[in-house]
Amino acid sequence: MQCVLCDRRKARRHCPAKENSICAQCCGEKRVLDIPCPESCEYLQMGRKYEEEEYGRLLRIANADHPERNNRVFQSYYEVAAHLEYTLAKERLSFRHLTDRDAIQALDLLFETYKTEEIGILFEKTSDNLRIDALRRELRTVIESYRNPKGKGQQGVVDPTEVRLPLHAAMDCLGFLRDMAKGYVEERLSPAGFLNLLARIIPRESESRAAGDSIIIP
Repeated sequence: MQCVLCDRRKARRHCPAKENSICAQCCGEKRVLDIPCPESCEYLQMGRKYEEEEYGRLLRIANADHPERNNRVFQSYYEVAAHLEYTLAKERLSFRHLTDRDAIQALDLLFETYKTEEIGILFEKTSDNLRIDALRRELRTVIESYRNPKGKGQQGVVDPTEVRLPLHAAMDCLGFLRDMAKGYVEERLSPAGFLNLLARIIPRESESRAAGDSIIIP
């Protein structure tokens, strides 16, 4: 029996999402990104174990360069970093042309905006590339929801009685994600390998839960 997706290779795996049989290559390449895999799928779970190990490897590399910063993120701003990761994954699934380099540029722009604010100058760095700037705005919305939980249009994702997210902490979280993405770009040929990794790690059910549950900490 031929794979119902590529119609070239032998179909050796039952795909519950397609309710049919597909080949191992299509399963590996299209999982989550093109196929809405249910969490119960054994092949999804097998693939996710590998991807979690890959995330852990990237994390160890990033920790070697910035151990103190990353420790601050994990100890105090875990939820913020997880929410940013969730946003990157969600945007990748919504916009298939989004690449790791796009994500890096969006994170860089937002980091520079906050770096400028740190010295007392309010100037928002933007991009002429609509895809990059749209992602930058989404990430900024996440950060600002923690910095200003009572702000107009925010959903109050943190307890309003808690101290607002400090500016240096926002920069730490952005720098952490930027370095993770850069590490993947330097090693991989896939233009969206890091974003795909995040999209495949985060369970679909996380859309109905707190985004903070999504980050992977080995």
